[in-house]
This record gives sequence, C-alpha cells and structure tokens, in this order.
Amino acid sequence: MNSNRRIIYEFGRFRLDSVRRLLARDGEAVPLTPKTFDLLLTLVQNRGQILAREELLHRIWPRTVVEESNLTQNIFVLRKALGETPGDHFFIVTVPGRGYRFVAPVRELEEEGARAEWAEAGNGPQQGAVTIAVLPLKSIDRQAGEEYWGPGLAGSLINRLNRLRAIAARPITSVLRYADTSRSPQDAGRELGVSAVLDGTVQRAGESIRVNVELIRVGDGVTLWAGQFDDRLTDIFGTQDAIAEQVARALSVELTGEERGRLRSRDTDDGEAYRLYIKGRFFWEQRTRRGLLRGAGYAERALALDPNYARAYVGVADSYLLLGEYLHLPPAEAFPRAKGAALRALELDDSLAEAHASLAEALFFNEWDWPQAEGEYQRACELNPRYASAHHWYAWFLLAQERFDEALDEISLAQKLDPGSLTLATATGLPFYFRGEYEQAEERYREALEMEPDFTLAHYYLGLALLQLGRYAEAISSLRKVRAVDYQQQVTAQLGRAYACAGRRAEALAVLRELRAMRRRGYVSPYMEAMVYAALGEKEEAAGWLERAHGERAPWMVFLRVEPCFDALRPEPRFRRLVEQLWG
Repeated sequence: MNSNRRIIYEFGRFRLDSVRRLLARDGEAVPLTPKTFDLLLTLVQNRGQILAREELLHRIWPRTVVEESNLTQNIFVLRKALGETPGDHFFIVTVPGRGYRFVAPVRELEEEGARAEWAEAGNGPQQGAVTIAVLPLKSIDRQAGEEYWGPGLAGSLINRLNRLRAIAARPITSVLRYADTSRSPQDAGRELGVSAVLDGTVQRAGESIRVNVELIRVGDGVTLWAGQFDDRLTDIFGTQDAIAEQVARALSVELTGEERGRLRSRDTDDGEAYRLYIKGRFFWEQRTRRGLLRGAGYAERALALDPNYARAYVGVADSYLLLGEYLHLPPAEAFPRAKGAALRALELDDSLAEAHASLAEALFFNEWDWPQAEGEYQRACELNPRYASAHHWYAWFLLAQERFDEALDEISLAQKLDPGSLTLATATGLPFYFRGEYEQAEERYREALEMEPDFTLAHYYLGLALLQLGRYAEAISSLRKVRAVDYQQQVTAQLGRAYACAGRRAEALAVLRELRAMRRRGYVSPYMEAMVYAALGEKEEAAGWLERAHGERAPWMVFLRVEPCFDALRPEPRFRRLVEQLWG
C-alpha cells in the first residue's frame, strides 16, 4: 500500500482526515484528544456496525487495562464535539447492553500519492498557514545547569518562524511537555495537530555548540530536511537564521524580501545576553516562586550586558507579573517593576506584542485602568494575532467586565492557536463558572482532566464549580489534590471556604489560623481571608478584609463583581462601596 495513501471521511458538516488526524466542521478545526480521535475514526470506519464496548476498549487502549468509564467519558466528549445534545442520534447511537454504532451517512474520499496539504483550515489567524511544532531540542552529554538550551533554542526558532505569514508555529507552552518524553516526533505532531515537526539535539562543549535537526512530515513520517550545524556560541544567531530559512524552504514557503529581513532580525547581538535571556525564560516557564525569581534575575543580568534588549525587559515584566498574580510578592513590590519593564521594552520596540500584553496585565490587575488595559490587550492581539497568551489574558479581563461571551470567544481563539494547552482547555470553563452555569463549567474542567487526569489547575477549578453546586465532599477531594502546587495560599483559602460551606466550622477556622501563620513567613493576600469569612457568614469581617485588599490593590480584587463566593455580601453597603470605587 502506498504510504501516502490518504482517506478523508465526510459526514454532515464534518470532514475527518485519517492521515493528518484532524476533524473539521465547516472548515474550522475541532480539537480532539488522541484517544477521542481514535474512537471517532474507529466508529466511522465501522459505520453501521454495532461495536461492543469490550471491542472498543481493546481497539482504543490496546495492551492496557482501563475501566469502562474511560470509554463512556470519551463517548460523552465526542458527542459534545459533534454537537449532539441528550436525545440526539444524528451520529452515534447507544445500543443498550451492547455498545455503540455510527449511523450518519459517510462519503469516503481517497487520494493516492497526494502531496500533503499544509494549510490550516479555518478563518482564524492561522488560515492558509503551514502548521509546525518545534520540539525542545534534546541535550546530549548534558552539562550541569545547561538544560535550558533545548527549550531555549526551540522558543527562539518558534519566534522566528512566527514572523512569517505562511507559517504558524505552536507556542513554546504547547511543546514543553515533549522535552523529556518517549513519544515519537510524529506522535507529538499528531497530538499537537500540526503538519510538520522539527526535532533534534543540541550538544555544548566549552564555547562550541552542535545542533542536529530534522523536519518530519506528520502525515507519513517522511523527513523533508535534515541538517547539522557546528558553531561557536557567539555564532548561534546565524545557526538559528539558517535553520529557519531551511525549514521555510522545505515547506515550500516563498519568502518576500521583507520576511527574509524579519527572519534575520535580532533582538540582541550579544551572545551572552541571549544565553542569559533564554535561561531566564526556561525558569520562568516553571511558574514556581523560585523559578520566577530566577527568571527575573537572569533577564536582569542580560540587560546589564545589553541595556537595549527589549525582550529581556519583557522577561523581567512577565516574571514580576506572575510573582504578583500568583501572590508570591506584595502588589506594591511586583506590579510597578513589571510595568516599568514593559514600558521600557515598548520604548525600544513598540511593535513587540508581548510587551503590550505585559503592560495590559499590570494596568488590569494593579492599576485598575480598564480602558487603557483593554487598549493594550487589543494592540497586542493586532500586532501578533498568533500570540495565544494575549488572547488568553484578554479573556480574563473580559470576564472581570462581565463580558462572558466575548471572553469565551477569546479563549476559544487562544485554544485554536495552542490546541495542546491544558491551561486553555481548563480556561474554557471559566466563562460558564463566572456566569453561574456551574454544570457547564464542570463539564469543561472534566474534559481537561480527560486529557490529563493529574492536571492540578483543572482539579482546582473543578473544586470551585463543585463547591458552587453544593457537592462539598467532592469539592474538598478535588481541592486536596492541588495543595502541593506552588500557589498554596489560594488552595488553602478555597479549602477553608469548602469547609465552611459544608458546616465544618472548626476546620474553616483552622484554615484562617493557617493563613495567618503563612503571613508571618511571607505575603498573604487579604482577599484570601475575605473569602473564608464570607463562607462562614461573617459579613463584617469579610468586608473588612476586602477593604484591606482594596487598600493594597490586591490583584484578585478585579473579579469582585463576578466572584460567586461574595454573592451574600452584594447587598451590604460596604461591599457596594468597594464595587463603586473599583468601577465608578
């Protein structure tokens, strides 16, 4: 059989590509996890037949013992992706006591030896672009403290390739999970929903560096191009230029003179400043207090070598933003430093979308300047429509403004740009949560957990939804699964809320004592204690802590208008005054 043989199935408004492993509805990509895709493909290929549950379990999870609930959950997710509601039988019919049957008419198209279709379906920022994933390069003979080179070089190549209109590279947040994995590049590409994958190795020896890379077509595993580069560390920029140009050529992308210039443009000419910057971003991606502080430190060291390095200022800004938003530092310490760094980056390069997004975060979370913050978010999205984080962060702003439909649109767009992101899969539940549609929020969080059962952020938000649904024991169980994460005070406070709502007052009071003990060791936001007091029904205490939070510009005060844990306080004069002070 020809290895390029390609079968496409069409049913209803859907198109299922068996080689690229993509499902599209009216030309728009529909994100599916690998197992859900396998299930759909199996049902479609055996349409009209009843497939027993045992047979499906064997086909979808070969050589693995799994519970039948895994199949049931995947059927639920698949029906949702196909737009079926309870009672619908347009595509999948449950045969009681036996299994499932795909019943929709299917048109089968076959292409022999066809050239791979590179363009991404849809009308979003990636329309017409070749989709590619640059996997973190694997280190050979790794020296102590040099583990950042693989992710760092991948991140730089992603930034370069995304300067081209005809290429859409998945963001670094999507590919980091493949840094230490046994998955093949082809499997990673399928999971990420891309047409091609760039994989390789990096080896450093003293002041020399060797990079081996291979560009693989996901559909059939064919190597489109491979190269080896041996350079001095001071020549690493030339290596990146050469790789990016070779990738574009192998993907049959014709570069304009302007694009060729953008591809070769450099943020700094100082090799050591660049090394410190990518090392800082490596630690920043860990999102822990220690990692963020180290990320800021390395970015500042890069700036000492090159004070005009705009991206290094963004590294400083983003580090302090998360140190403030995750409550690791007091707002007065974190956010002014973040804003100052973002403004300096924009002085150097006003076209840098990341700097506009960073500035927007500081204006939103700390200065409460709604119009200017929104303008900066929109400017970031205009400058780089493929910057998923800008759309994601803008969605949080829209949530705080009670613009839930717009927020869901922005999160959905970010998810199309970064379909492998568990964070974004979880975030799709937030508009429903803040709108009071807790069952729908629960569904979204459980879908994220179906992708990764141990993903702590999904357990955290699932716990909040269950709490609002009055399922207190389940909420406590879910929240306890995330107590080990670095944002401990938030989880501790939410557990205090859950204990209070469940009538376990003594345990809720113990949480308040724990928060006070944490304050003796570092910063604790008054907003956290306000949540616990509100759940205990102590409205005056809750209002007092919220007033303290307002006085120090605690970041999560921006959600005061939509946060359901304060619903009982909304008629109170002190609470109404706080809302008026925030929004006028």
